[in-house]
Amino acid sequence: MSGGRFEFDDGGAFCGGWEGGKAHGHGICTGPKGQGEFSGSWNYGFEVVGVYTWPSGNTYEGYWSQGKRHGLGVETKGHWIYRGEWTHGFKGRYGLRLSVGSGAKYEGTWNNGLQDGYGTETYADGGEKGGEPYG
Repeated sequence: MSGGRFEFDDGGAFCGGWEGGKAHGHGICTGPKGQGEFSGSWNYGFEVVGVYTWPSGNTYEGYWSQGKRHGLGVETKGHWIYRGEWTHGFKGRYGLRLSVGSGAKYEGTWNNGLQDGYGTETYADGGEKGGEPYG
């Protein structure tokens, strides 16, 4: 395995391990014109586990498969945090979405990125709704 810095034609760059002409091992990849950055482990051109940071400051830290968020991970987006499972790039199966400022949250099942099935929603005032299918 070799390594170094590679500049892409679109302005992005990769700095890290390289094997078979693809990112492999540990490395950092930045998008063109600062359009995000992934720092973590790579397997022949695909992200495996690490942190992706968007220009807005939103982040995802967790596992990837075939270029999509997949497995356990934490997304921080504005004042919301989602901690749970991901399936092919979408919030999936089970997770917790929490508002950092108000304490409002939803904990339960998800499907294709949407609250689905059984879960409990806790409102900022402490009230709760839950137990029955959600959606």
